[in-house]
Amino acid sequence: MKSMIALIKREYLEHRGAFLYAPIGLLAIFTLAIASALAFNKVRLPYEVGIPSALKFYELAFAFAGGLWFVYLMVALFFYYADAFSADRRNNAMFFWKSMPVTDFKVLSSKMLAGMTVFPALIFIALLATGMVLYFHTMLALVVMPRLVVPGILDVIWSSLRIGFFGLVYLALALLWYAPFYAWVGALSTVFRRWSIPLALLVPGLIGLLENLFFSDTGPGAGHFLGFLRQRADFSLDRRDIQAAFMSDQPVDIGILLNSLVGGIDWVQLAGGLIFAALAVYAASEYRRRVIST
Repeated sequence: MKSMIALIKREYLEHRGAFLYAPIGLLAIFTLAIASALAFNKVRLPYEVGIPSALKFYELAFAFAGGLWFVYLMVALFFYYADAFSADRRNNAMFFWKSMPVTDFKVLSSKMLAGMTVFPALIFIALLATGMVLYFHTMLALVVMPRLVVPGILDVIWSSLRIGFFGLVYLALALLWYAPFYAWVGALSTVFRRWSIPLALLVPGLIGLLENLFFSDTGPGAGHFLGFLRQRADFSLDRRDIQAAFMSDQPVDIGILLNSLVGGIDWVQLAGGLIFAALAVYAASEYRRRVIST
């Protein structure tokens, strides 16, 4: 257990730029952008919201910020896995890590776990910090939106907890859902290094092309394989549920969102994806152990 913690700590130290320093910089830019939008009266709420309240303004901004951080995390993790599985084989400077008596499978597992736990936790903390920034901007919005009603601090805290809890659940399930994609690009990087970035998309595309060339009359338009990948890559909420939860004068009802989220997940596919991810990491570790001298 201590060796696993040490390995995960190494991942944090080597990649904190993308998951710690960069989010701090983005948060500073985001703070400046929101302040500028309020200062120049560029903020417009959707008409479905009706007569706005400061609390609703805060909820919409907090949810929107959560979506932006989610996209950033997904993209950053893709590039992380496209490099991390082969990163330590080209740098022998950190002899302490090289001398640890651990298996290749444990090394790659630590990289997989770091991307599924530590780095998302840092981004989630950035989201909470964004919420604090947005609260102060909500107070500033009263200047340019005189119809807004000042929310109580307890209402803001309770709203943040509810939306934050939903965001945490959504993030955890999304990471589990996309784990096989990240394991796939990570396994490719063990063999092809950074060429795994285009190959992660090119290989499935070629398989789908071959299926359509040879079996075009026996399957759906895009083919069974590409159709499955398109369906497997979809992890989103029903648009109507999002509108019902956010586009009203009432506080966000996360019960609607949670029911939509949990009810829309194919749990068999999620479990199968995790099995595939574990097998991909194991195969990559065996290749690394047998072929690569680290």
